[in-house]
Amino acid sequence: MKIPVFTFMVFLVPSLYQNSHADEHPAMPDCSKLPVNYSISYLDENSDGVISLQEYLQGDPTHQKKTFEHMDANHDGVLDVAEQKEIEQVYKLLHEQHAAGSHKT
Repeated sequence: MKIPVFTFMVFLVPSLYQNSHADEHPAMPDCSKLPVNYSISYLDENSDGVISLQEYLQGDPTHQKKTFEHMDANHDGVLDVAEQKEIEQVYKLLHEQHAAGSHKT
């Protein structure tokens, strides 16, 4: 049984949050550089609507292949529009929790 990427990511929210802010955790990307809608489409260098592993890794030096593979729910080697939207929802949730002060470090 396949678990939708959003469901999978929700279970990872606590650990992802700890790693989501570069000023607190330098090994992860600075999420404050994301657009206000938390879109990751800026990583799509060739504007084909999907983000390849190469584009993901080149988009930020802190990105890791293992993270990409977790986000690629259907394991087709790219982050399609549906996967990108789910990732953006997780980023938004993380930032809302941070703004509300509900995180623990």
